[in-house]
Amino acid sequence: MSELMWIRSHVERLLQEEWGTCNPAMDPDGDYPFRDGTAACWVSVMDSEPAMVRVFAHAALRLRPSVKLLRELNEIQCRALTAKVWFEDGVVLVSQTISPLGLTRPVLAQAINAVGGVADDIGLLLAGMFNGVTPFPAETPESEDAV
Repeated sequence: MSELMWIRSHVERLLQEEWGTCNPAMDPDGDYPFRDGTAACWVSVMDSEPAMVRVFAHAALRLRPSVKLLRELNEIQCRALTAKVWFEDGVVLVSQTISPLGLTRPVLAQAINAVGGVADDIGLLLAGMFNGVTPFPAETPESEDAV
């Protein structure tokens, strides 16, 4: 079994435990998608040297670059503890890259929660401030729907 296949198998096993599923869904790119609030997220086994695991998310989409946006992202990045935040081609991305060596469920869970949480936290704010959208609409509690 190649190193990349071993890492993918290990990540799938950890995701099975973390998500409570027998077979985590894989998209056509070979990534494992998930949603965190308004953010679209993925777990990816990177075919790099050395091979790594990356958790990444799209927080906000269809944004136009501006000094104000980049300044806001810089402030967010300065407060981020483990996540990387950046702007590329109209998308605000959040990621964390981790080594597959000694990768455990708590380590992968921390990356999933950190990346998804940051992306969800900043997505609506940035979309509202800079005329963009989030990958998923905000969910409203059922009690608000009844009003």
